[in-house]
Amino acid sequence: APETPRVIYGHEPYTTARTYYGVDEAVSILEVYERVLADATATGRLELWKNAPVIELLTGGDGRVTGVTVLRDGQDVRVSARHVVLATGGFAAEPELFLELEGAPLVSAAHPTSTGDGILLARELDAGIQGTGSFLPSFGGLPHPTTPGKANWSDRQLLVAAERPPVEIYVDRTGRRWVAEDEPSIDTKERALTRIPDMTFWTVFDDAMLESTRSGRPLVVGWTPEELRAQAGVREGVHRAATLEELAAQTGIDAEGLVATAARYNEAVAAGSDPDFGRLHLPLPLAEAPFYAIRNHAISLVTFAGLDIDDGFRVRRADGEPITGLYAIGEVIGAAATCGQSFCSGMLVTPAITFGRLLGRRLAQS
Repeated sequence: APETPRVIYGHEPYTTARTYYGVDEAVSILEVYERVLADATATGRLELWKNAPVIELLTGGDGRVTGVTVLRDGQDVRVSARHVVLATGGFAAEPELFLELEGAPLVSAAHPTSTGDGILLARELDAGIQGTGSFLPSFGGLPHPTTPGKANWSDRQLLVAAERPPVEIYVDRTGRRWVAEDEPSIDTKERALTRIPDMTFWTVFDDAMLESTRSGRPLVVGWTPEELRAQAGVREGVHRAATLEELAAQTGIDAEGLVATAARYNEAVAAGSDPDFGRLHLPLPLAEAPFYAIRNHAISLVTFAGLDIDDGFRVRRADGEPITGLYAIGEVIGAAATCGQSFCSGMLVTPAITFGRLLGRRLAQS
């Protein structure tokens, strides 16, 4: 168990924590399985090849997969096998494949190795794809400081109302609000995000709002108010200005829309009621300069489309027939296979572990 569990709430608010990250953003789970892996290799039952990418699936005359070609030490090595299991992860670091299969522009916070290699290999054998049309983004991430099309998950904003009741407002390119910022369901927020231009928005707040976070959860993970002020005008996507009009000019937000939205929001704060979106948490007006804006985009941590498999984990062709000898588990089958059209914390790692164990036992007995 992690030393300091951090509650991550799902699609509807829960009264009891359902999931949590381990230490080091859940990477600590590897420590458990590295020991298991070391034990298996020590017995000689498992041979581990690192830095040896698979570049081809081998097939026999009947279309059965009979092994793989691996690039090892600069040489092509053909490995024969009765069974081949693809467990290569998703493709949330591959913009062209992401646009093709998910139908959305990619801003990624995924690991750079998430390039869809297993999908590309299997498609050479006419493998089918399932889960298209299920894309749902994670709710907002700061732009990467140097790399367009990427986002930093480590210094993300806290945008889950259960983690931090919002002081800020969210506006799109027109300067208008588009959701109740204190909406308890992150799922509802994510679906609303897909309907705004470019799936891009800004959190807008003033200095009083920023200062109010000092004794609670920060606006950005790990940033004090002083650190956020210091990042304004330095870090990509973080802005500060003396007026809302200047802030709009810096960010590309429509100035007239932003000023009108701020005025209407301030009326809601004064009245204690938000007639537009029903926001309940209305602690402060947007009125005390300087004003700040942080750009956010729908980001991708996982991919929803993936290889089509049957109930035995066999990869199927586009016509639905299984490819003999070829199996797939993990994110390569797509998050939609285990989550549907939603983002469920832990529902890629856990099925990968469970299905991998189940499939391994089946294949060992066959």
